[in-house]
Amino acid sequence: MKKGVISIALFITGLAFSYVLVAFGIVGFLIGKYGGGKREGIEGRIRSIIIPMGKLRLHLHHWLIGTIMMLVCWVQGLSVYIPPEILYGVIGGFAWQGVYCYADWHRVVYRNPHRE
Repeated sequence: MKKGVISIALFITGLAFSYVLVAFGIVGFLIGKYGGGKREGIEGRIRSIIIPMGKLRLHLHHWLIGTIMMLVCWVQGLSVYIPPEILYGVIGGFAWQGVYCYADWHRVVYRNPHRE
């Protein structure tokens, strides 16, 4: 229920800015859906980035990668080359898919079972 309400709010807010933003957000969502696993713990078409750190593992979920990409694009001013509605729409939709579709989206640091 909560996810649906948040999704509708994001959709309406996006429409207030630009229908292009929403359209490319849907494209980004579908890219994340196609590349990600069916559910948490299942490897998708694109492998997860997991960085071992001694007894811990850092899992760079695609929502986190998307958020970092948006910050880098904003700082570097990449929206000069790609219209911001397209750039942030695709990356934002990609990031939203990771939060919306996976229950473990907030778990970034895990115990490393190989280093116990």
